[in-house]
Amino acid sequence: MKRSEQLKKLSWEHHDALKFARRIKKGMNNGTTPERIARYVIFIVETLLQPHFKLEEESLIKRLSSAQAQDIVVTQVIADHREFNRLVAAIKDGEGDLGRLLESFIDLLKSHVKWEEQRFFPYCERVLSDADLDQIRVELDQGHLPDELTWDEPFWA
Repeated sequence: MKRSEQLKKLSWEHHDALKFARRIKKGMNNGTTPERIARYVIFIVETLLQPHFKLEEESLIKRLSSAQAQDIVVTQVIADHREFNRLVAAIKDGEGDLGRLLESFIDLLKSHVKWEEQRFFPYCERVLSDADLDQIRVELDQGHLPDELTWDEPFWA
């Protein structure tokens, strides 16, 4: 999918997020304990997803008008971010079936990336000015995680 130069770094992070989802699923299929996978999920959320969500909300969504921010394309993004927070809190607290929580996390991650790539980013590219998009690019350059995240206990191999 063609992405504006200004938002490419967010798309790169989405690519990484899908890679993490595949690793989680592979670990589950390999019989890795849910507790071990949960530690990885918490690490990924804290080091990648939360900063990513913050960039999206503070760099893109804050620049939308009130009416634009009420569009379902935007409200779904915010709802997903809140659902990630709820799922991770449940994973941390051991609330419910950990395997099911991890499956829900994978499903949400994949659907969220798809939503943003197919709906949210094109919407932002259409309604935001070139000047706004250029400023967003500067903010993304400052907040983007440039290096591969490493995990000392790879369970997906």
